[in-house]
Amino acid sequence: MNGSLAALFAMVSLTDLAFGGCGDDVCQLKDQGPGRVALQYGGMLYQREREGGEVYLQYHAPTRLGRLEPVLGLSVSASGDTWIGAGLQWTGALPYDSFVQLSLLPGIYARSSGPELGHPVEFRSSAGVGYAFDSGARLSLQFDHRSNAGLSGANPGLETFGVRLALPY
Repeated sequence: MNGSLAALFAMVSLTDLAFGGCGDDVCQLKDQGPGRVALQYGGMLYQREREGGEVYLQYHAPTRLGRLEPVLGLSVSASGDTWIGAGLQWTGALPYDSFVQLSLLPGIYARSSGPELGHPVEFRSSAGVGYAFDSGARLSLQFDHRSNAGLSGANPGLETFGVRLALPY
């Protein structure tokens, strides 16, 4: 996997900001909804081989810039590797209370006994689709890709397929 998800995130979010009704004061940072805490569990793939499981915790701030929301993330793999990052997530509405999400979070990867990703700086991009409940909770399927974006000669990448539950606070 290359930087396709990161490029898609940039294209969609910037297009949405430019043409999605983002004028004058509409897209200033402001409280537009509930913040959320999300928990994701997924299986990781490293060079197409199963690497084990991962728990991924996210904090979604209640402030928004259009449909972009600030996100903090922390993940820990079964082998003890950790990743911590901060970035933005874009959420778009689909029919029947469903949604699509794209995100990009630069972060720091600390290896324990898992795969060597080539650099401590790893960008985590993701795409997901899910359902929003009347309570404000969201359940989604997510695909994440981590890469150092060529910061070092070695850039093998790491993928995660997971299920995420996000609860409003």
